[in-house]
Amino acid sequence: MDLHRHSAHKFPHAGLLATSRGRQWQGVAAELRAHPAGDLPAIVPTQMEITLATRRIPGAHVSRKGAGLRQRTAVEAGTIWLCPVGVGEDDINISAPLSEILHIYLPAERFAALANLYGDARIRADTVRYLADVPDPLIRQIGLSILSELIQESSAGRMMVEAAALALTARVAQAYGHDRPDGADAAGGDHGCPERIQRAIAFIRDNLDRDLSVTELAAAACLSPFHFARLFKRVTGKTPYGFVSAERLARARRLLAERRLPLVDVALSSGFSSQAAFSTAFKRVTGCTPGEYRQLSP
Repeated sequence: MDLHRHSAHKFPHAGLLATSRGRQWQGVAAELRAHPAGDLPAIVPTQMEITLATRRIPGAHVSRKGAGLRQRTAVEAGTIWLCPVGVGEDDINISAPLSEILHIYLPAERFAALANLYGDARIRADTVRYLADVPDPLIRQIGLSILSELIQESSAGRMMVEAAALALTARVAQAYGHDRPDGADAAGGDHGCPERIQRAIAFIRDNLDRDLSVTELAAAACLSPFHFARLFKRVTGKTPYGFVSAERLARARRLLAERRLPLVDVALSSGFSSQAAFSTAFKRVTGCTPGEYRQLSP
C-alpha cells in the first residue's frame, strides 16, 4: 500500500516540506506540510492518520466533522488529532495558514498484527476514536522523534522510525481503542528469548553495511516485531535502533583507525547512506569529524 496516496487527495494545495517517500520505511509514512487557509476535500481514509502541530499559530483553528462529531481546535504546539480508518470527514476547514504540521500514516495491518500478537480481535484500526486536541505526551514524543528523522536522516534511522511506529500503534490501540487484553505477555512466552536476541545481534553485525529493519531482525530472532522490540531492550538495555547505531559507529571507528579505506567507503561499509550522513552522525556522537578522528588515531 502506498501510504502517501491518501495525502495527495486530502491535501491537494498544501506545501510538502519533507516526506518519507523514498526512505524505504516499512509500515509507516510521514510528511511535514504547510497548509494554506481554506477547506479540505471530503475523504474516507483507508489508513490511520495521526496529525501533530509542531508550533503554535496564534488565532488559528482547525474545524472538522467526522463520525457524527464536529470539532474545533486551536492550533498549539503539540496539538494532536486522530483520524481512524473508515471515518469519513466531509467538513474540514483551516482558519489560517499553518506553517508546519506533521502527518503520520499507519496501515490497518499494523493494528491487525497487534491483534494477532495479543489474541484480541477487537484491536482494529477502525475502532480507534475520532479525536481532536488529544493530551498525550507519549504520542507527542514519538511524533517528534519521527519528525527529527524525517528532517535529518541518521544512522539506523529507518529502524528507529519503524520501532517508533510499533510503539505508536500500541499506544493508539491501548489508549484510544479497546484495552489490551489480560495476559498479553503470554503470547509466545519469554522462554529462550536471550538466545533469540543473540541471533538477532549476530545478524546485525553480519549486515551492518546495509539497511536493516525491525521486521528483519524480529524474523532472525523468530519473534513478532512487537515482542522483539520489547525483549531486545530488556536483554541488551538498548533499543534496536540504539544498538545498531552504536555498532555502526564502532565499526566506523575501527575502519578509520586502520586507515585503509577512503572516508566514503568507511561510511558505506558502516551502513550509512552517504558520506555526509556519516560525518553528521559521527561528529554528533564523538565531537569530531571522521577525518579528524583518523588523524588523531595512533
